[in-house]
Amino acid sequence: MSRWTRWVSNYTSWVSRWTIRVGRRTNCMSRWTRRVSRWTRWASRWTSCMSRWTRYVSSYTRWVSRWTSWVGRRTNCMSRWTRRVSRWTRWASRWTKYVSRCTSCRSRSVSRWTR
Repeated sequence: MSRWTRWVSNYTSWVSRWTIRVGRRTNCMSRWTRRVSRWTRWASRWTSCMSRWTRYVSSYTRWVSRWTSWVGRRTNCMSRWTRRVSRWTRWASRWTKYVSRCTSCRSRSVSRWTR
């Protein structure tokens, strides 16, 4: 009977140690699971934040691109208009010189004839 009692006692202490060991492992796994859960939540928030930021940057880039295109078109338009005005000014200057020469030439010839 004493051998049976010792065997039961040994078996009980082994089961007790095993239960404690399993309990520690379970606690460790539980802590690890909580950490992974926290990290996953943090990663999810960070991804969401980065996604919003990327959308914002994309929207801003599109706006800058449209604005640059608009300014480019206006600059081209102004450039063409400036060239036209410059041509017109040169033409008007030449025409004025020509008219001035003709007028002075005629006035000289008229003054010769009237003398």
